[in-house]
Amino acid sequence: MSRISFSPSFESQFDPTKFVNGTFVRGEDVEQTVTVTVQEGEMESFTFIAITDVTLLGEPDTVDAEVNDNQINFDGTYISGWEDLFTFVPPGESNKTTDPTTVVGTADLPDGQDLFDLDQDQKHFIFREYEVTVDYQDDMTSEIITETGILVHEVFNDLEAIRAFMANYDYGEG
Repeated sequence: MSRISFSPSFESQFDPTKFVNGTFVRGEDVEQTVTVTVQEGEMESFTFIAITDVTLLGEPDTVDAEVNDNQINFDGTYISGWEDLFTFVPPGESNKTTDPTTVVGTADLPDGQDLFDLDQDQKHFIFREYEVTVDYQDDMTSEIITETGILVHEVFNDLEAIRAFMANYDYGEG
């Protein structure tokens, strides 16, 4: 069991069996600072050394995680993680003249295509998880200990993010 803990930490508003470290809305700005601590047991004392890595698990997204001492600063916008299916053809083509291409998510959708079908994922929310690696020192033995913990953001899907994405998409000239 990991000794790493994160603040803030609270019960999910969408899944009461899960604790999360932030609640956000898909497509809206994310600005958050999370403090990382190491829980000490009886007869233990730790010197916190460093957060060595913060990795988003799953599909990449446009939220950056920067480390500053024992804090992680999140900044960006959650858009990925849902199974939105975009079907398109090159500009000037149709599904009668060429085989359409279907991609999952906005990250794999190239600009300038003729979009003709969107199957939008209707999931109400998803969890985005970060694996956080921390090095700290046991004050009794001077041993450097490395542990990982999972930091969880829940992201609400109000369906507005894909509408806004489509309104700003660089469509083909076809």
